[in-house]
Amino acid sequence: MLDSLTQWATLLSPIISVIAIIVALHVARSSSKDAQEQIKAIRHLLDVFVAANNMDIVEAQRKYQQQLIELEPQIEEAKFAVETAHSPFIGGPLIEQIHEHEEYLNRKEYLNQLLAKRKEIGVNLSLIQDYIHKATR
Repeated sequence: MLDSLTQWATLLSPIISVIAIIVALHVARSSSKDAQEQIKAIRHLLDVFVAANNMDIVEAQRKYQQQLIELEPQIEEAKFAVETAHSPFIGGPLIEQIHEHEEYLNRKEYLNQLLAKRKEIGVNLSLIQDYIHKATR
């Protein structure tokens, strides 16, 4: 009797192993389909989010471009003011020389502020362009 049970167990062991592998493959395949459906749902939600925010992003892009257009003449004026701040004919009292130097430093700082603002606007525009590029892929 024990020999007969051992023989049956020996014969059924590979069959049970094959059935277990088939069941495991079936479970993995169905869970893979569920994961793919979840990924599709997430992508759909992202598309809805992007579509809802595109108008805001395009409006922000226009605003930054308009600021950049308005900033360029100010930068040119400030550059001209800095370049013409020092007179080659200066030679008056020391107080006038000090006043002229302070005026030059003020103009230079104003120009630096404008240049920093232009750089910040450029970075923001670049970020928006990157976002639009990624969203439309």
